[in-house]
Amino acid sequence: MTTQTQLPLFYKKPEVLRFEDHKGMGLAKERDFSFTAEATAIPLSVSEFMPAIRHYPIVFVGEKDPSPVAIVGLKQGHNLMLEENGGWAAQTYVPAYIRRYPFILVQSQDQDTRYLAYDSGSDMVKPLEEAPDAAPIFNEDGTASKVVEPMLNLCEAYHQHRAQDTAFLKAVAEADLLVARHVDMDFPDKSRYRLDGFRVIDIERYRALSAKTLKHWTEKGWADAIALHLASAQNWGLLMERNQRFLKSA
Repeated sequence: MTTQTQLPLFYKKPEVLRFEDHKGMGLAKERDFSFTAEATAIPLSVSEFMPAIRHYPIVFVGEKDPSPVAIVGLKQGHNLMLEENGGWAAQTYVPAYIRRYPFILVQSQDQDTRYLAYDSGSDMVKPLEEAPDAAPIFNEDGTASKVVEPMLNLCEAYHQHRAQDTAFLKAVAEADLLVARHVDMDFPDKSRYRLDGFRVIDIERYRALSAKTLKHWTEKGWADAIALHLASAQNWGLLMERNQRFLKSA
């Protein structure tokens, strides 16, 4: 059994979906992102850099195995993109990682098979007898319902994209391009806060790569990903503005 410390962000108790065990379960129709309330960063795939660049700073976390995330909050425990009604900020890109929740793909022990699971610790999936308005997870013949099938496709697509990211992230790490950064903030109430624990690609180190390496990275599309990552730094200002609006309305 997976231990608590190894569980993916937000998932409390993943459980593989089986018709025999879950045929009477349903998914809440109203999309609620309240489970992200305390998040300041959401995992991203590199394929999401393009839509995410309009709204979030994109940085990397993890020492040995860097992974991209979208910054969604400035103070620990406060997701600035979450609205009071549980919705996500209007006209703002919603990362696939949280769009798929409470579902997730889990690997078999031999790594040959993937199964669709759900977070049984989430209140988004309930017995239909308790939540008659919920959408059934399974059809009567045991197949995935029209509500769950697109979630399965989303989980599979996200899994494939993250797998494709491996070579890019390994190349960035081996080229020693990532440097630690922090953001210092002064708030109107005279408080100060430092957000750290993340890394970014150093532009000078990147430009110092050999012409052969840069050509290879351009052919792979990695140069585009790096350009999007670097350009996303402009969005720290957007987060500050959003935080200011939140403070005024509080």
